[in-house]
Amino acid sequence: MLLDFKMVYFNADGHPSSMCGNGGRCIVRFAQALGIVTESAQFEAVDGIHHATLTTDAIHLHMSDVSMVEKHATHSFTNTGSPHHVQLTDNVDDVDVFTIGKRLRYELYGNEGANINFVEPATANHYKVRTYERGVEDETLSCGTGVTAVALAMHATGNASGNEITLHTPGGDLQVRFQVNGAGYNNIWLIGPATAVFKGNMAW
Repeated sequence: MLLDFKMVYFNADGHPSSMCGNGGRCIVRFAQALGIVTESAQFEAVDGIHHATLTTDAIHLHMSDVSMVEKHATHSFTNTGSPHHVQLTDNVDDVDVFTIGKRLRYELYGNEGANINFVEPATANHYKVRTYERGVEDETLSCGTGVTAVALAMHATGNASGNEITLHTPGGDLQVRFQVNGAGYNNIWLIGPATAVFKGNMAW
């Protein structure tokens, strides 16, 4: 298989990360800017091979299949390339994401931890999401594997219908499309914009 590049992602704490969905979308746009890819890309990440298609407005990133969503009384859990806890809440804007997220990250998942997603329904198949991310050890403005986990968890628990869900994060809106495959999901796509913010030169 001919690949365009390999993505190696490091968290803010300096350690190599599990899959980063938004990082994957951004590196595809960066590869386009460098002339490595044009309308599509195929690259290797820590969780396997990913395919992406590029338009002017969005990057469509094909995510790894998910074999199942674990459903618990207070939350759901799944791995979308990174482990994610998904928890419904009222008034997500008022949640102390840092304090509660940090506690759940360690209490429920030990030293390895998991990302903690707080979710509030907005309208049909639209959800507001805030995420405490391990490795960052704080809230992040948007988490691509996180919104993917939220979309699948909302569908698996019967809170969402259809196979396209919109997620509103502090960093912007993303869409997740998928197909149901028994107890799991495949043909999962993470869709959203990736726009250059600045560029600079590094002297070695």
